[in-house]
Amino acid sequence: MTWDSGGARYLVRLTVPRRGAWRAWRAVSGTFGHRLAEQGNDVVLARRELRRGRDYVRVVVVATVVADDVAEALDLARWAFREAADDDLAGWDMAAVSAEVQPGDA
Repeated sequence: MTWDSGGARYLVRLTVPRRGAWRAWRAVSGTFGHRLAEQGNDVVLARRELRRGRDYVRVVVVATVVADDVAEALDLARWAFREAADDDLAGWDMAAVSAEVQPGDA
């Protein structure tokens, strides 16, 4: 684990199901990606879409954050996701979010 002045570095992986079909996701994916990128805080490393059939899409957001503990790391990554989703939170199945938090690389 790497310790910076603010705490430890964590790698957070959020997997969030998208409501609606693949076509509905494609209509908003560019805006979502742009909002992730413009946050400018180097929290978000990458995102990718996982497709299962034409009616199911999960989006994986991988972030690296500096936090005092695992709970804060998860909260920071979740905040970055919510900022990117902005006014489109209804398009996401927030009750089915899964998360994985690991110590970051040295």
